[in-house]
Order: sequence, then C-alpha cells, then structure tokens
Amino acid sequence: MEKLLRRVWAEIDLDALDSNIRLIKETAAGKPVMAVVKADAYGHCADIIAAELWKEGVFSYAVSNILEAIDLRRTLPEAQIVIFGYCDPEWQDEVAEGGFEQTAANAGHARMISDYGEKRGIKMKVHIKVNTGMNRVGIDTASELREIMEMPGLEIKGVYTHFAAADSSDPSDIEYTRMQQRRLDEVAADARAAGIPVYSRNSGGILYHGDLGGDMVRSGIITYGCMPNTALDVPLGIRPVMRLRAAVCQLKTVPAGTAVSYGRTFVTDRETVLAVIPAGYADGYSRGLSNRGAVYINGQRAPIVGRICMDQMMVDVTGLGVQVGDTAELYSDTIDEIKVDNIADMLGTIGYELLCLVSKRVPRVSVKDGKIVDVKNYI
Repeated sequence: MEKLLRRVWAEIDLDALDSNIRLIKETAAGKPVMAVVKADAYGHCADIIAAELWKEGVFSYAVSNILEAIDLRRTLPEAQIVIFGYCDPEWQDEVAEGGFEQTAANAGHARMISDYGEKRGIKMKVHIKVNTGMNRVGIDTASELREIMEMPGLEIKGVYTHFAAADSSDPSDIEYTRMQQRRLDEVAADARAAGIPVYSRNSGGILYHGDLGGDMVRSGIITYGCMPNTALDVPLGIRPVMRLRAAVCQLKTVPAGTAVSYGRTFVTDRETVLAVIPAGYADGYSRGLSNRGAVYINGQRAPIVGRICMDQMMVDVTGLGVQVGDTAELYSDTIDEIKVDNIADMLGTIGYELLCLVSKRVPRVSVKDGKIVDVKNYI
C-alpha cells in the first residue's frame, strides 16, 4: 500500500458504493447496468470504482474519451468499455487494439470508422447516438440509422439517447422526457428489430422513469450517492461515497481586530483561536466558500474565516478544544451542511462539479469496514 500524506485526502467508502450499486441493480429490475466512470469516476478514481463494481457484477462501463478508456482497460482487461465522446481518425488504432466500443455521432463519423474497419479487415464496434432533444450530438432520423447499420466495417452494439430533464418533476419536463423516449423508439425501430440493444435511462431515468424500459440502464451520479436534482427526493437509500478530509496543521490565538487571509475580508471581533487547514482551491475546494462555508472537527462546526487560499484555509475553532492533527471534514456523508449536494446548492452549482473538481494532488483512499485498504497517489 502506498503511503498517505495526511494533508488533505478523499476517502472512498467502498461499503457505500457496494450498497448503492445493489440498490440500483434492484431498481433496474434485471436490466444490465452500465456504470458511468468518466471524469475519473466523477472525481472518485475510476480505477478504484471500476474494480469494486466489477466485483459486484457490473461488466459494462462508460467513459468520455479514448485516453480514459485506455487507462480503464489496465484495470479491467475484460470489461465492455464504451466511449461516449468523439474519437478522431488518428486514434482508431488504439480503439481497435483496446477492444473499445465508440459512439457514432452522425453518418459521416460512422463512415470514417467503417472505412477504417474495412481497411483493417475487422468490424469496429459502435453505439449509435440519437439526438432526441438534447440537441448536442447524434443522428436525427431513422434513415440515418439505417445508413449506419448498412456500413460494412461496423458492428452495431447499441443505440442510445440522453435525457435532458429526466430529473425534473415539472409536468412539461416529464412530458419532454416521454417525448424523447418516443422519438428514440421511432428512430431505433430497425435496430430493435435486429436485436440491437436500445437504451436511454440515465440516473434521472432510473430513479423517476422506470416505466420507460430499455435494454440496459446507465448509472451515473447516483452510483456515487449524490442526487441528479436536489429538489427531488431520491427514492433509494443511496449514500455518498466520497468524504473529503484534512488534518489540522497549526493553531494560533489572535486578538480582536486581527485580519485573516488575503484581502483582509475577515477581521476578528474577539480573541480567536484559528486552525489552519492544509486544503485550498488547488485541491478542488471552492474559493466560493470563503467566509461562507464550514468544516467539522470532532463533530463540531468550525466556520471558514477569510479567503480560501490555493493550498490552505483558516477556520475559527475558539472553544472547541481542537488539537493539531485532528481531522477536519470538508465533505461529509452524514453531516447535512457539508454534504456535497448541499454545498453545491449554496454555491449555485451541482454536486457533479464539486466532485469532479477534487484535484489529482488529493490522494484517494479506499475504505472498507471502516479501515483503509488502499491509497491511490496520482502524483
């Protein structure tokens, strides 16, 4: 096991992950689950997450690009790995050699992939993306689908779409999601008749649109125990997988009238005990929490005072009995105020962003049964 630098670290709770995926599989009612592990598994470490999910019987994984696919293949030599993003001609050798399945976003892109396959004398595996309302990438018509299906250098492994508002309770959004499903069904009719899997349900679809069916489901943010939309209750007992922690590195007592951190945006109004926490925005902890957020030390709330720095921040621990070396919780799985989703709401963003921002200099620490089982240092 690698050594852990007890500065700032992200604990990855494998028990929570196992519990989440079991609940998701149960909700999927026998449909295969494709785990979305792009963006380093939403900041959790794709190697850690995918290896654990494989043990739980998840054999299909989605990534954003070829480099993520190559990295994941080292961990899972036998997994189905689907690349959602664009793969250009220069990377088709790596796609073929890795056994990856890539997205065909339009007929021209599909033709390039097919031509490569024909020249190599192989069939390139593709999933056809259908644009049903996101208006991002994808084909629009059944005739385009048929054109791609007839290309000689391709093996069609799936046809899918992405819902734009499946995590909303607004009646117009619910109808929009159903319209997207109807449109997918219309465009993909020939593929379904040929026995090709057709799928659509993302995290919002899994939670709120189980009646829409599909041949598999794509589990994204809910795998990691966060909500696709904090305005809606999650009808599953999912738990956050990541805890972000840091160790108090210094304490100092300062008199009233003392300015703290850059810009002197905070000035003490009494004698104050400050704790220095060695975590900052370069670790992915938002500077927007300056003078607004809090950490918890030994279960006690310690407000952030002054501006969060690149590598450090200060918190007020007056009267809390904090010692150097105590652990500060920055993101918690149990304390509501500092759950990622709630911090994101305060900042006007989404939990996805905060998780993905946790930087590569923060070690990911696998925890099972309350004990550290592995340490992943990126640097």
